[in-house]
Amino acid sequence: MTFRDLEYLVAVARLAHFGRAAEQCHVSQSALSLQLQKLEREIGAQLFERTNRRVVITAAGKEVVRRAQDLLQGRRELLDAARHFSGGLPATVTIGAIPTIAPYVFADLQAAFRRRFPATTPRFDEEVTAGLVVAVAHGELDAGMLATPLEDTLLEEIELFEEPFLLVVSTQHPLAKQRGVSPKDLTAERLLLLKHTHCLREQVIGFCSAHRVSGIQQSAAASIGTLLALVQSNSGVTLIPQMAAAAVSKLPGIRCLPVVLPPTRLVRVIFRKTSRVGRRLAEAVRTCVVQHP
Repeated sequence: MTFRDLEYLVAVARLAHFGRAAEQCHVSQSALSLQLQKLEREIGAQLFERTNRRVVITAAGKEVVRRAQDLLQGRRELLDAARHFSGGLPATVTIGAIPTIAPYVFADLQAAFRRRFPATTPRFDEEVTAGLVVAVAHGELDAGMLATPLEDTLLEEIELFEEPFLLVVSTQHPLAKQRGVSPKDLTAERLLLLKHTHCLREQVIGFCSAHRVSGIQQSAAASIGTLLALVQSNSGVTLIPQMAAAAVSKLPGIRCLPVVLPPTRLVRVIFRKTSRVGRRLAEAVRTCVVQHP
């Protein structure tokens, strides 16, 4: 039994999928499955029920996963304590971000780390808010970037920047002729939203409620890219964070407009309170992240 085996075990338990767990652990699915079969033989208990469609963790598996998480956390804290005295970042760090942040900051962070911390290699993972918080809390990620307040008392946050949202419309839409829009301009518009797992959706809905913006709200997509494709076809309008504006400017047939009294979000980086490396990494992210104007 190795720590790597335990990482495989925890990943499969969290994702309930061997393929996605293998991808996250940067190993082939066959290798991951083989190692977990060896682990089951060593432990002497079945940890997962495997079918063609799903993975179900057994009662024994749940207990083993809980203890594996404790062991992995203890290992990380031991390494953190050792690295604390070196005064720098470890050779490899793991950073997560929600899908409405990751595409717009990961490349900048990669380049910034090459310049500022050439001895450290960052690894990145994209995850929705709930999964990101769990991954940081369990030590699967050293730090994570999100846009909602923390509720987990074991974690700490550092504020990075606040950014407004922009309205995106088709160039064929009547609003495209304006230099900017107010909340009342959105009344009776078909507002395209991300699905329920995305915090961006709730932030937009909160803005509409606060400003009494009526109209049709349609849950249409799992990504900003899909929202933009729908706007291109003049199927509705949408609100996106300003950091996505550069990508929008490259797309034909759509236009970004500033909003008077716009909705905003506060981007944060989170880490475990007990992790010295996590705190250093969060500070490093703050110095590296590009604040989009």
